[in-house]
Amino acid sequence: MTELKADKVFISYAWSSQEHEEWVNELATRLEEGAGVEVVYDKWDAVEGQNLNAFMQRSVNDPSITKVLVICDETYKQKADEFQGGVGTETVIISNEVYKNVKQTKFVPIIAQRGPNGEEYVPTYLSGTKYIDMSSVQNYEEGFEKLLRNLYGKPEFVRPKRGTPPSFLLRDEKKTSSDSRRALSRFAYDVERKPKNIEIYFNDFVETFKNDMKQYAITPSDYNELAPLIFESLHDTMDLRDMFIEFLETYIKEAEVVNTSLLIEFFESIYPLIYTRSGSVTSSYFDAQFDHMKVFVVELMIYTFALLYKFRQYEVIYEIVTNHYFVKDDFDRELDGSIGIFHKYPELIEKTNLPSTGQKYISNTGRLIIDRANYVGISSEDLIQADFLIYLLSFAHGKSEDYFAWYPATSPYFTIPSIQFITRIKSKRFFETIKVMFPVKDAEEMKVLFAEFNKYLIQKLEKGSKIHYNLSLNPDEIAKY
Repeated sequence: MTELKADKVFISYAWSSQEHEEWVNELATRLEEGAGVEVVYDKWDAVEGQNLNAFMQRSVNDPSITKVLVICDETYKQKADEFQGGVGTETVIISNEVYKNVKQTKFVPIIAQRGPNGEEYVPTYLSGTKYIDMSSVQNYEEGFEKLLRNLYGKPEFVRPKRGTPPSFLLRDEKKTSSDSRRALSRFAYDVERKPKNIEIYFNDFVETFKNDMKQYAITPSDYNELAPLIFESLHDTMDLRDMFIEFLETYIKEAEVVNTSLLIEFFESIYPLIYTRSGSVTSSYFDAQFDHMKVFVVELMIYTFALLYKFRQYEVIYEIVTNHYFVKDDFDRELDGSIGIFHKYPELIEKTNLPSTGQKYISNTGRLIIDRANYVGISSEDLIQADFLIYLLSFAHGKSEDYFAWYPATSPYFTIPSIQFITRIKSKRFFETIKVMFPVKDAEEMKVLFAEFNKYLIQKLEKGSKIHYNLSLNPDEIAKY
């Protein structure tokens, strides 16, 4: 992996006010400490007794400093235009460089303040120069990302290799989750600064995520092009899915108490998005054109359980499984049911050979979930185990016979090596830790529950169920050691 190296920067700014100095100090600190950028900054690099004008001149002229961030506010513009103070001294040097080389990119205006009518405060010698706007809370994170891309030479928009028109259009369509990426960065930043407001930040990210999720809707003009579009669109959702996982992992780690209601409301709110249509909603559509969204939502639920289990949020797991959900379908009809309401059957995906292998599997959805398991810290075994737990807990809490029952898509991969829960439940200590997820008081009741679960699975198989169950589960071994 190629190591990235950022430009060394000098920050040119005016001592306008204490608030503005704190703003600049926070930016410098975040660049140096949080983003690996070497920053030359008077509060760190100039000492008492040193001539500040000489320090600024040397910094601006230093050949090792390849970027100068000009922090533009009303005071800076005034001093630069009138050649006042240290800012005026820097202006003489910078303006000479700018006028000599109109193609220069060394001096980057950063808008820290706008006027009462929205006008940017930019010194005259930099007028017409492309700037980065960080003047408000709403655009600060987007501006900071642009700044980092500038300093590391990694622009957001890179000219692609010229190809055929379909490939070009497809690449353009894939840029759909950038808002969530910025929202994720903002969430992490805000939580670090004001963790008590984490639930507000949670909802802010969710709204952005839902808007991005809608962008993956497809409207094929012909049924024959549906399957390729579905699989391609499902593949494209991986970036957005991974951002959700990172977001949820951060939330679970940072929240003093995980608010189950936030998770329940999130899933209820994304249910209608499964049926998002691009273009006119009154146009005709195919039932199967939503298959990729169905699999995406199943993935989100399984990853949510995997993370909750990983961080031992057993009471939250209990509440999510036992909750009765209320959602609206594509016709705005109200539906309600158990957790299985989020496991919609993707008919076309299940009956089509997977493009990646050219084969059809007992559960194409399960195979896709496993093949797509590339998030660091969550293995395919973690996902299989999470899917199993949803299924087991649904049975334990009387949800298995609901109209909306959870179908474990990864059941063909239910094996002892894949599900450590089965091995670990032999431990008394482990059982006492996880029993809060089950409607049992002690190990004896748990043994009865598992015996009933085994009978239930045998009955399902006898009735022609496609659920494959390759586990040898002896109830007598529960809490044995």
